[in-house]
Amino acid sequence: MYYLNEITQLEELINKVSVERSELIKSNNLKVQEVFDRHFNYFKEFTIKVSGDSAYFLAKNENGFLVDLFTIYFHERYKEERKLELSYYTTSNQSDFEVERLISLGKVARILRDNRERILNDINQAVNSDLERSNELYRIQDGYEKEKRSYQNANNERRKSEIELSLRGEGVTFDKDVYIELKRNYTVRVISMKIITVSKSNKTCIVQFGTVNRLDGSVWKLVEERVDVQSLISQIVSHSKNIVQELLPA
Repeated sequence: MYYLNEITQLEELINKVSVERSELIKSNNLKVQEVFDRHFNYFKEFTIKVSGDSAYFLAKNENGFLVDLFTIYFHERYKEERKLELSYYTTSNQSDFEVERLISLGKVARILRDNRERILNDINQAVNSDLERSNELYRIQDGYEKEKRSYQNANNERRKSEIELSLRGEGVTFDKDVYIELKRNYTVRVISMKIITVSKSNKTCIVQFGTVNRLDGSVWKLVEERVDVQSLISQIVSHSKNIVQELLPA
C-alpha cells in the first residue's frame, strides 16, 4: 500500500480524538444524570442512567434484578427546542413491584408537570457545558478522516493504474481462483487474466483468461470479446491481494 505511513499516522490521530470524544460524552452524561438525580431522585428511590438523550429509571424487582421502570427522553430535534417526554409501559400484573412502579411513575409525572421548564433549563445547561469542546473535537476528527480518505483514494487510483498497465502487458495471475463477471449473467472462475486488445473507444476489450479444469487440474486458455474495460479493472482491483506477481509501476 502506498502512503502507508501517512494513513497509519492519521488512524492513530483519529483513534486518539475518538477516545477523547467518548470520554467527553461519558462525562457529559454524568452531568445530565446529576440533573435528573437532583430533580427526581432526592430519596434515592431509583438508579438513573443517562445515555444519549434518554434517562432510564431503574430499580430492583422481587428477584433482585435491576429492571427498567420508565424513561424520560430529552430530545432536541432539528430546528426544534428540546422536549421532555415520559415513556412507560402498561401491564395487568398486580404484583407489589408493579404497584410500587405505578406509584413512582405518578410521583415522577407530577414533578415533570410542575417543574418542566426548570428541568429543561438545567439539562440544557449541562449538555451545553461541553458543546464547544465536542464540536471542536468533531471538526478535528472530520479533518483527519477527510485527509485519510484522500490518501486512500490516491492509493486506489495508483493501484488501479498499475493493474491496468499489468493487464495490458503480461497480464496478472492469482494465487487462487477468483470470480470475474465478464458480461452480464456471465461470470467465470479464473486463475489469470490478460487484456489482448482494447477498442478505439477504450470502453471494451478482448481478454484472455485462464481457468482450471477440475478434472485433471490443467489450465485452459480462453478468449472473450467485448468485455467492459472499467468493470474488469475494478473487479481485478478488488482481488488485487491475490495477485502473485509484482505489478507494473504506474
